[in-house]
Amino acid sequence: MRIKKYRNNEYILAESIWVRNLCSEAKPLDINSLGGSDLNLFLWNECENMKVSGMNMDDLDRIDMENLVIFSDGYGWKERQKILASMPNKTVKTIGVNGSLAKWEMAGEKAEVKRTMTFYLVNNPYGECVGYLPRKHKYYPNLVASTKTNPRFVREYDGQPIFYSSSQDLNYSGVGQEGCMRLDDYRNPICAALSFAWRNRSRKIALLCCDESFEDERPGSVRMKNGLYQYQAQIMCQKIIDKQIYWLRQAGVEVVDCSSGIEYENARYINLENLTSFFEKD
Repeated sequence: MRIKKYRNNEYILAESIWVRNLCSEAKPLDINSLGGSDLNLFLWNECENMKVSGMNMDDLDRIDMENLVIFSDGYGWKERQKILASMPNKTVKTIGVNGSLAKWEMAGEKAEVKRTMTFYLVNNPYGECVGYLPRKHKYYPNLVASTKTNPRFVREYDGQPIFYSSSQDLNYSGVGQEGCMRLDDYRNPICAALSFAWRNRSRKIALLCCDESFEDERPGSVRMKNGLYQYQAQIMCQKIIDKQIYWLRQAGVEVVDCSSGIEYENARYINLENLTSFFEKD
C-alpha cells in the first residue's frame, strides 16, 4: 500500500490515481490533474452556472445522515430500487446518482410503492448529462450539483441547486465561488457522494447498484468473478472508490456494497435481503 503526504494531506495510490484522505481537516487538494483537455469546458460550465440562482453547500445546515444509501442505475436497478421503500425516510437517507433518477419508479400516481430521495447528486460536465433528467415522471428531489455540471441540465432541473466545487486541482482552481464547499469527486458522482456523506456525519453507508456491469461480453470488456462484464475504465473508477472507502474505514465509517461490480478490498459485500437489517444493527 503506497501512501504519500503533500501539503498536509495524505494520499493513497489507486493504480495511477492518488486518492486523498477525504476525512482529513487539511485543505482539499487533488494532485492528479485530471482535467486535461476539458479545462476550457469546466470554465465555461462554471461561468454559466454562476448565472443560476442556487445555494452554496456551506449555506446548507448539516443533515443527520448517519445511515445512508448511495445508489446508481447499475445492474438490476429496476428491480432492486424497491428495497429502499422498506427503509424509513427519517433514519435512512439516500443519494441517487447517474441515471437512477430518470429510472426512478417510486414516484407518481401509478407507483406501486413510493419513496423519496434525500438528494440527487450530479457532476457530469457533458451534454449527455441532460439524459439524466426525469422524463417519465415529474419528481425532482433536492439537487446537489458540481459547479462543473452541464449548465443545460442545471437550468432544466426543476428546483434550486445546491452547488459544490471539486477539490482544487494543481492546474485548475475554478472560478472560486465564495462559500462553496469543496468535495473530492475525481469526476465521479459516487466519489462526490462519499465526500458529501463524510461532511454530513455518515457512520453507515451502503452502495446499491453502484456499478456499470452487463451480462454479454463486448469488445474491450473484462469478465469479473461474478460472471458479469465491465470496461476497464469502470473498474478503475471502482478502485478509486475503494480507496476512498479505505480512508472512511480508518475514520470509523462502515461501508457495505450491494452492487455487481468488482469486489472491493475495503467494503464488505452484502446481499439485497440483508440491506435493511444492516442499518438496524448497532
